[in-house]
Amino acid sequence: MEANPGHGAAGHEGLHAHETSDAPVHSAMILGGAFVILLVFGLVVGFLTFRFFSSQEALGPPASPLTNARRLPPEPRLQVNGYQDLVKYENQQQAILKSYGWVDRGAGVVHIPIDQAMDDLLKKGLPVRTEASSGAQASKPKPPVPLPATKTPGSQPTDQGSAN
Repeated sequence: MEANPGHGAAGHEGLHAHETSDAPVHSAMILGGAFVILLVFGLVVGFLTFRFFSSQEALGPPASPLTNARRLPPEPRLQVNGYQDLVKYENQQQAILKSYGWVDRGAGVVHIPIDQAMDDLLKKGLPVRTEASSGAQASKPKPPVPLPATKTPGSQPTDQGSAN
């Protein structure tokens, strides 16, 4: 068998399997110095920017401890009690849905409680398309017929404007 060059004791002298020199220390020092200079420059710029903006901020006169007047901020104001406002709004909407009232008094249009409207719909049913209305006329929907104002004993439509 022949000896392979580069392997074993005989071939080790001519070929190098590792680096023969170290990394240049001078280049590593220049790179480290550049990072330090960049870091110091960033800190100085940040400090000067902070000082500039903090000196420009006007805080106004100090609040007197004797004045207890609370000035409201300009509109729009945020809700202070959002949950209570939501509950109040939902109660108002439920009151409208469960009552009689005018939608348009001039046209004679009223709103009725939603339960009553569903009962009336069940009694009368939904409109059904017939064979005669097929074709071009079937594509045009008929305008809805307003239901007559119904009232329960002891109740009258109330004037609520156009709250719908």
